[in-house]
Amino acid sequence: MEIKFLKAGSGDCILIHNEGKNILIDGGNDSTFLIDEYYNVIAREEKINLLIVTHHDDDHIKGILDLFKHIEAKNESPEIETIIFNSPKKINNLLKEEISANLLSYKQAHDLENVLLKNREINWITTLDSSINELFKDTFGEMSLKIFSPSKEVLLTYASNKGAYLNSDYRCDWNTSIKELAKYIDDKSQDTSPSNKTSIVVYLTIKNKKILLTADVTPERLDKIVDSIREDKDKADFDLIKLPHHGSYRSLNSKTLEKINCRNYVVSTNSSKHYLPNKRAFIKIVQSLKLAEPIEFLFNYEEAIHKLKMTDKEMTEYKIKLKPNTDRWGYGITI
Repeated sequence: MEIKFLKAGSGDCILIHNEGKNILIDGGNDSTFLIDEYYNVIAREEKINLLIVTHHDDDHIKGILDLFKHIEAKNESPEIETIIFNSPKKINNLLKEEISANLLSYKQAHDLENVLLKNREINWITTLDSSINELFKDTFGEMSLKIFSPSKEVLLTYASNKGAYLNSDYRCDWNTSIKELAKYIDDKSQDTSPSNKTSIVVYLTIKNKKILLTADVTPERLDKIVDSIREDKDKADFDLIKLPHHGSYRSLNSKTLEKINCRNYVVSTNSSKHYLPNKRAFIKIVQSLKLAEPIEFLFNYEEAIHKLKMTDKEMTEYKIKLKPNTDRWGYGITI
């Protein structure tokens, strides 16, 4: 299995390839490498077997819209088999009605709805569809995936156009030393934004490797998901976790981190928005896990590492390793 965390602006775009099958998760807000990789899939005479749009925020959905526009401009049919997309209209059974949508995230959600209504050969489902995880059993060879859906109540609230969007912690902590920041690590400020509550979380397992792809999930939901995975064990073991909300301090809870055993975390952002990743996120992880070995943070953009301004002395003292992208298109992992 190969996982590519593509450079996609300030957002997420993840391409998973295994045994001739492909899963695409989100499209970021820069589609340059997404479009390249899509045509690499086509050149292998394959298709995107599953496209997951985790939620409607611009830095997850815009690249998907760009991809469809590019395909349409070339008078091609999209080589996409199934999409999981919790669209406002589909959730509310209102696909034939017009709904006013002034917010950016909502406008883009409606744009994607219209694209899918034009391309009815794509199997369009939501996470509210019954037995969604059974649909993909044995589909991707020895790789299995489990999809954690937002609750119906959360989706219906969001689909009714209620609440604020793109909620984040705008305080920049890049210029402050780890020693100073470490004094103030707590869980007082936690992300509760309606859009991030709707994030789809994907759990992959292959060859005894366990990977958690968290989108922008909120701390409360992540805690429940971790409890579900660890069952009766003290900790949930993971080989790789994509940090929620591009390394936001407010997306992590110390209580949840203490239930996790994982040394490798992916940071997906070019750091152009909202001062993400927060340096405090790395400190919270290190302090909560208390591992003897260094914790590795894998970046799809090297420039995001430079903005953090961590010194070699700090990284040694706090057992932090920051690893830059492995290729021009981002960070790749082969299992």
